[in-house]
Amino acid sequence: MMRMSVIPDGCAEYDSNSSKHRVVTKQGTFRVKLDSGNKVIISHYLKDALTTLVDAKWRWSFLIFVMGFLLTWLVFALLYYGFSIAHNDPEIISLGDDSDETPCIANVFDFTSAFLFSIETQHTIGYGFRGVTSECPHVVLTVFFQFIIGIGVHCLTAALVFTKLQRSKRRGETVVFSQKACIGVVDGQWRLMIRVGDFRRSQLLETKATGIMVRRSANNEGKEYLQQNFIDFKSEGGSDVLTLLWPAVMYHTIDVNSPLWPPEKLDEFGGFSELVVLFEGIIESTSMTVQVRTSYIPEEIHFGYKFQTICPQVQENDKYQCSYFDFNTIRPINYRKRKLTGYNQQGHRRQPRPIKEYN
Repeated sequence: MMRMSVIPDGCAEYDSNSSKHRVVTKQGTFRVKLDSGNKVIISHYLKDALTTLVDAKWRWSFLIFVMGFLLTWLVFALLYYGFSIAHNDPEIISLGDDSDETPCIANVFDFTSAFLFSIETQHTIGYGFRGVTSECPHVVLTVFFQFIIGIGVHCLTAALVFTKLQRSKRRGETVVFSQKACIGVVDGQWRLMIRVGDFRRSQLLETKATGIMVRRSANNEGKEYLQQNFIDFKSEGGSDVLTLLWPAVMYHTIDVNSPLWPPEKLDEFGGFSELVVLFEGIIESTSMTVQVRTSYIPEEIHFGYKFQTICPQVQENDKYQCSYFDFNTIRPINYRKRKLTGYNQQGHRRQPRPIKEYN
């Protein structure tokens, strides 16, 4: 049987090998650029600075870490150096230890020594060589403020690093989707099927999946716009919660409530041009929510096929072994010879025939 993929109407020039037509890439990255047309949007990012820094790449976060420490060291070093010059400290004006005047900061001779004193103060190194005297109360107050600000910089840096390391984004790397999707009659019902698996031994809790059917349309002015229709996915047992003990097939039932109805037009994919799949679950160890995304274009959705069954096999040590070799394997269904048992052409369940009784 020849493999047939579903292609929407009017999309003969649709290039499936190019990712420029996708709203979501196969790796789950959104390809939607938001243009507000107003620079005021930057203020909204600054109001939620922590989320902005967490979402930033590691190189920008590292740059912010370094600049945060360098700026505080430099600003307070300039203050200490200026206080010493204003007070005419003996070390600054090269009088040495022969002067009877008490300096504001002992053993601060130039800007370099003031910078070292700033580092020692902020990080409580305490070498014991340089120190503030009681001659200048405003310098003592400056040391107090630097100590408070230094603690704040340390706490923010540690919180940001911990939050970035704890993000659930990396947990989703072990969740994989099949490279193709299938549409066929299974158990007397038309179904859209996708296989999903998780390589990690710790299970995701309360896992659910949602699909978005994206349709490209044109308005009266000839401009293209996108329409969305949401569909639900269920497990092979019919539950809304998916269990990934081994690779599982989640499906969407195509009935009168589905945007893919009626089945006679499934080979046209109902005019849709992309299927976006959102898979969500709760990480068992951190109780954080993780979302994994992928997408399927018409050439990746095969009509009249279903996935090869994957069943764990018992080993000699009474443990189960599951192979991922057939994860993307599909096989044809002779759906033309099947009937939608239990449904009429309008998608309503058939009423059972009455049982005749004979005397």
